[in-house]
Amino acid sequence: MTDFSSALALRALAALLSSSALAATGAAVPPDAGATPVVAVVRVAKPWYAPRAAVAGKMRDTTAQYAQLPGLAFKAYSFERQSGDYGGLYYWHDAATARAWFNDAWFERVKRERGVEGRVAMFDAPLSIDNTPGGTRADSDSNNAVATLVLIATPAGVGRAQIEAEFVKAVPTYRAVPGLLRKHFIVADGGARFGGLYLWRDEASARAWFNAAWHERVRSSYGQPAAIDWFDTPILLTTRDAANLPAASAMMVAP
Repeated sequence: MTDFSSALALRALAALLSSSALAATGAAVPPDAGATPVVAVVRVAKPWYAPRAAVAGKMRDTTAQYAQLPGLAFKAYSFERQSGDYGGLYYWHDAATARAWFNDAWFERVKRERGVEGRVAMFDAPLSIDNTPGGTRADSDSNNAVATLVLIATPAGVGRAQIEAEFVKAVPTYRAVPGLLRKHFIVADGGARFGGLYLWRDEASARAWFNAAWHERVRSSYGQPAAIDWFDTPILLTTRDAANLPAASAMMVAP
C-alpha cells in the first residue's frame, strides 16, 4: 500500500473511532435513575495496515468526546489479546443509553468504514466495585493495565437472585485483591452465565489471581472451567458528567 493510500485508510479509521461522527447516528437517551447498569464489550477487527500504536493514538484523540457521552460511566479502550481486535470495554449507566449508542446506524457505519462486522456483547452489571478511584485515568504513556472477561455457566437450579446475593458476599474478598483496580460483576444470557469484567493494574496482578488454585476451585465448584478473555487496555477513561454514574448501590467506590 502506498503512503497516500495508507494515510487515507488511517483517516477512515479515525472517522470510525470518532464519537462525534457516531453520535450523529442516533439521539441521546438520558440515563434511567432506577435501571441496572450494563457492561458492553466491543470488538472490531484491526486493519492489517494499521500499527497498534497508530490505532491507540487515534483512540486517544477521542477521549474528550467519550468522557461526556450521555450514560457512559467508564470506558477502557482495548485490544483483545487472542484476535488483536480493537474496541472498548464500556460501563453504561443503563441498557437504554447503551443501546441508543450501539444502534443500527452504528453497526452500519462500522461495516461501511471497515468492511467488517462490529461485535457488541452486553451484560447486566448489577454490582461493581472501584478499588482505586482516580487510578483509572487515561495515561497511555505508562499504563500497563489489562482487563479480563470471565464467564462461568450458572449451575442448574441457581436463580438470578441467588447469583446477585453471592456477588454481594464476595465484595470484601475483591476489595482486598492486590492490583485489582475495579470489577464489574456480570450476568449473561438471562442468568445462564455469570462472571465479571476485571480491570487490573498490570498482567502480573491478574496472573497471580487466576492461578492454578483459582482454576481448580472453579472446576470443583461449578463442574466446568471458566472462559477467560484477555485485553490490553492502554487508555482508561472515566466520565466527566456525574449524571452518568450509577447509583451508589450498584457501584461501590473505595473511600
